[in-house]
Amino acid sequence: MVSTLNGPIPPHPYYDKTDSSQYLNRPIPRVRPEAREIAVHGQGTVGMLLQVQGHSAFAVRKPRAEPKDHVQENVRRMRQIQRAAKHKENERHTPVKALWKSSKYEGVSSKVKDELQQKVPPAPRPMSANFLRAHSRTGYIPQSARPASAEPPEEKLTVPRAQTAREISLHRRDIDFIKLNGKAVKHAGMKRAPSLTALDDLKKKQEDELTNYSKGQVPKYLQQRKKQWEQEEQERLASRPDPDLPEGHKLMPDAERRGTLEKLKSTEKELLAQLNSMPIRTDTHRIRARKEELEHKLTEVDEAIKIFSRRKVFVKMDE
Repeated sequence: MVSTLNGPIPPHPYYDKTDSSQYLNRPIPRVRPEAREIAVHGQGTVGMLLQVQGHSAFAVRKPRAEPKDHVQENVRRMRQIQRAAKHKENERHTPVKALWKSSKYEGVSSKVKDELQQKVPPAPRPMSANFLRAHSRTGYIPQSARPASAEPPEEKLTVPRAQTAREISLHRRDIDFIKLNGKAVKHAGMKRAPSLTALDDLKKKQEDELTNYSKGQVPKYLQQRKKQWEQEEQERLASRPDPDLPEGHKLMPDAERRGTLEKLKSTEKELLAQLNSMPIRTDTHRIRARKEELEHKLTEVDEAIKIFSRRKVFVKMDE
């Protein structure tokens, strides 16, 4: 691309304006007191957002670590180990420096060595050597007057004595152990793991249950469940309030109702017997009054029998 400029780049037209100085020399704006107070209060919160000195707007990248040359590191380590091994080998072949010894004692032998070579019997120790030492049992230990235990007879010994050990002779019997092992392997049962044995027992138990299962019959647990449902239904009906029960009354127990009914029937028989034993003629006032009384009682008993013959009898509760 060929440039068409023949001289330097001309200045921007903005710099030739005469009014540009008024924008550069603008007076400092005045700040009201309330603005200063707001600025002071916002120093710890909003002011921290405006302090961007020392912080970069972009993430600072860490200097990239140079790749490590492991081959060179291994070579350096091997050479270091070789130098240490060579130094150790040289130190091992270096003769040990003998201890310093004075020249005037070169021909003198050791007294301890001379005493050991003479083998002189030691001098008898004093009586104090037989005494007890510190932190041990004190006092004289008397010798036991009890005789030593008798030795057991030879037939009861589990191990023969050392004197008779040479006299024992071993009798070898010709036993074919290979044949015995073969028979044992032939008649021995195969040992199985406990888990496999338990699995076989479980399969056998399931097969026996299927074989002995009686088809066409209701299972026992269903029968028990049915009885339980019936019992629960009876309890629910018994606990349900009776809609025929009048207010202020209670239901008489069935046993008490039956007992009262039996008593009423026996009373009726007695009254009938008394009525039948009376004379046919009722000429006197006393006989007529007695007959009317018995008939009235029979009527009451008959009504009571009708009431207590019902399935439910309601009794008024005491206030």
